[in-house]
Amino acid sequence: MALLHKVPSFSSPRSPLNTDYHFLNNQRHPISSFNCAISPFTEKHSKERYQRDQWVYQKTTSCNHTPFTDSIREDDIASQLPELKKLLQVLKEKRESEGKCSEGKCAPGDVFLVGTGPGDPELLTLKAVRVIKSADLLLYDRLVSNDVLDLVGPFAKLLYVGKTAGYHSRTQEEIHELLLSFAEAGATVVRLKGGDPLVFGRGGEEMDFLQQQGIHVKVIPGITAASGIAAELGIPLTHRGIANSVRFLTGHSRKGGTDPLFVSENAADPDSTLVVYMGLSTFPSLSQKLMHHGLSPQTPAVAIERGTTLQQRTVFAELKDLPEKIASTGLESPTLLIIGKVVELSPFWPIPTKQESCLMQA
Repeated sequence: MALLHKVPSFSSPRSPLNTDYHFLNNQRHPISSFNCAISPFTEKHSKERYQRDQWVYQKTTSCNHTPFTDSIREDDIASQLPELKKLLQVLKEKRESEGKCSEGKCAPGDVFLVGTGPGDPELLTLKAVRVIKSADLLLYDRLVSNDVLDLVGPFAKLLYVGKTAGYHSRTQEEIHELLLSFAEAGATVVRLKGGDPLVFGRGGEEMDFLQQQGIHVKVIPGITAASGIAAELGIPLTHRGIANSVRFLTGHSRKGGTDPLFVSENAADPDSTLVVYMGLSTFPSLSQKLMHHGLSPQTPAVAIERGTTLQQRTVFAELKDLPEKIASTGLESPTLLIIGKVVELSPFWPIPTKQESCLMQA
């Protein structure tokens, strides 16, 4: 199995590919010692996240118990190695009892890359629900909502591999090895990702890695945040005579800076709709670049935090004013940004115009 055979230093707590296994213990009774704000997402301060991982944090009484440093991360990972080996052995014995192993080697299991949509569990596809309920192991990201995780079968194991700015619980390489290890043990492995797994989800990298190792990978698409959140607000991403195209941009910066990776001149197209993922921290710079390249400062825009969930918060403004309004409102990640004349079509657009709307003119 990949992690056991390919990593000689697997037993070392400082191995770069050591892996933390926060397995679900299938008990969701309340923990009175936690005083965290309830979040629909499995963030590091989410009460539900700690309830799922309570077997790891049994002696902890505060959600702020762990300063997320590299040292703590490595120790946390090392502490889970016995659980890893135990689960791999259980899965192997299960496959042997089913006659799916020969001479100690099991036929590899399937890996499903499953998109869970922007947060509302009712936006899941029927196929996604079926696969989630039938999995042996599910590796889930930070932006998979707790309501989606509640659909997991009673005998499945959950493993958190989420990433947030400044802290990655697992590197991408470690996630690759985890998927490979459990697939080689014959498990049905589900990789849960917010939105769509192939839209800014690194699903393509995982698929490519596993296929090169001979693992069968199936992709189950999800409603990407752009589509789900725009629909929630009544914003058509394209509209005849107004927006003849839509463009998805990443707002990621290099090494956590405040400058977006790249904003090309043709991104500032007044006849296109721009949707910016992961762009909250870089939006002040990005908006200036768009205006510098010719996009009107009066372009309608909106920022949506936790779209499609009960915790959704929305800020509408013209492009020139949106960064300041985001800051004053205190929006947090995950926040999606939609920029373009179609935003004005939303019934929630708050800015009256003296002249007939350009949308009506079309």
